[in-house]
Amino acid sequence: MIDNFKLENNLRKLRFEHGEISQQDLANAVGVTRLTIHSIEAGKFNPSVTLALKIADFFKKSVEEIFYLNKK
Repeated sequence: MIDNFKLENNLRKLRFEHGEISQQDLANAVGVTRLTIHSIEAGKFNPSVTLALKIADFFKKSVEEIFYLNKK
């Protein structure tokens, strides 16, 4: 069942690999609040497809390189 999966991400790792940019800098770049970025990193909020694509574009990665499903 789909309920057995959780969306996880590599956002924190990518921020540090890209010059240790802050959550605020990433948020500004993709048009959301710092709290949104924090909530995504913490797994408390799933981004919209549009936001996931903006984040992927910012890092020059595919969405799948940033976001992935993990079986609970």
